[in-house]
Amino acid sequence: MAKGSRLKTVEASGTYEDIGRKLGSTCKREISLMLSAAKASFKRESRDWNKACLNLRKYVPFVEGYNADQLSFMKGYAKGSGLSFEEVFVLFCLDEEGLCTDVMVNGGATEDGSVYAAHTEDWTAESQGFLVLVRAKPKDKPAVLVMTHGGLEWITGINSAGISISGNSLYQNDTRVGIPKLVIAPKVLASETLGEALAASAPPSRASSYCNNICHSSGEMYSIEGSATDFAALYPEDGFLVHTNHYLHPMMTKYEDLFGDTGRRTLEGCSGTIIRYNRARRLAKKSLGGVTLDTLSDIMRDHVNHPDSICSHPLEDMPEHSRSKTTYAVMMDMTEMKMHICVGNPCEDEFVPHSL
Repeated sequence: MAKGSRLKTVEASGTYEDIGRKLGSTCKREISLMLSAAKASFKRESRDWNKACLNLRKYVPFVEGYNADQLSFMKGYAKGSGLSFEEVFVLFCLDEEGLCTDVMVNGGATEDGSVYAAHTEDWTAESQGFLVLVRAKPKDKPAVLVMTHGGLEWITGINSAGISISGNSLYQNDTRVGIPKLVIAPKVLASETLGEALAASAPPSRASSYCNNICHSSGEMYSIEGSATDFAALYPEDGFLVHTNHYLHPMMTKYEDLFGDTGRRTLEGCSGTIIRYNRARRLAKKSLGGVTLDTLSDIMRDHVNHPDSICSHPLEDMPEHSRSKTTYAVMMDMTEMKMHICVGNPCEDEFVPHSL
């Protein structure tokens, strides 16, 4: 096994505009790759990129009302990267759907009372080249350590108030114009309390939603399953929570759009989320009372139902742009406030600790 692939890390501080400017100027290679991938996707789908940049400005007032700091960040990023604000903003509005597996455990399940939140991020192989770890100290807000795409899209991270977030893509039938779901994680990471974080995870005017998995250093943890118009909160049983890419709460299944319409539902092409969910639950449950970082890393490396497994590998018969794989895996230690990160498939490399 390799000794830990290098991960680009950028540090920034100041106002959100200052942080955006620093990240934009430092991540020009990554943002160029992201833009190229997005424009290629538009071309394949016969969509007009310039028209999308104009039309998506209708989302801007929703973001301003929810988190004006995020708009300042985007404007700073645009200045630093040399892109237009519209090009930066449109990336937040693209509804890219990745796959992932999350396991959260608290002191009721771990060997020594530690609190952990683990996450695999599955998307296209080329997106692994977008990865940047950001260590930031926004003015008058908690410090953050967060995995990002290009320093722009904040995905998975922890803050100095003892809060973590990771997300699972959900497929919902009530999407609308509103707050883009990629804007939610930065707002959660700006929270000082667990209550603030939960409120930030389900704003009333959202366009769509991830399942936002939020963990606190106290051991409190929630999976907030959202759609555009509704949400439900899942709470751990026996000290652990698992989530993948389908709705679990009975109240939310009416929004499920992954398996098809009622009467025409199918598991073809989407059975993996059910298998990953039950497999991760089974492995975590087997170790209750003795869960360690090694336990979680073994779960992240699991290959049952390979290649559509927790440690996901590309389907070689799929077009290259559609081949999904685990681009990184992370174990967030909420007791020690560290992120143990493996770039790429965790079966092929090691987890490297990074401190907040």
